Amino acid sequence: MLLVLIDEGVLHRRIGGPQVMREQLGHLLETAQRPAVFLQVVDPECVAGLAGAFMIAELPNGQPDVVSSDSPAQAHTTTDHDVVTSIWQRYEAIRLWAYPERVSVLKIEEVRREWT
Repeated sequence: MLLVLIDEGVLHRRIGGPQVMREQLGHLLETAQRPAVFLQVVDPECVAGLAGAFMIAELPNGQPDVVSSDSPAQAHTTTDHDVVTSIWQRYEAIRLWAYPERVSVLKIEEVRREWT
């Protein structure tokens, strides 16, 4: 299962030309249709997500969760309980600002049409 939260601003941030943007957003829409993928767009007023990108991996068989957080130079990966707990809390704070999946898909579709 893959849970994805993306900032609404990235839908508008030009990377390549309009064709590239349409293709990227189309790929997001295709990916969001997969049964084990849950994609939500986060309201641009959410400040909890401004601290940077991160990933959380929940591992099987009682293994500790792993967190990878990005910096401009490199990612930091850890299983430290306090860090993992802090990142989970940040994830939940961001998720509270996320639009429901159905609304998120509609937002992506709308922005994709704007890239002409």
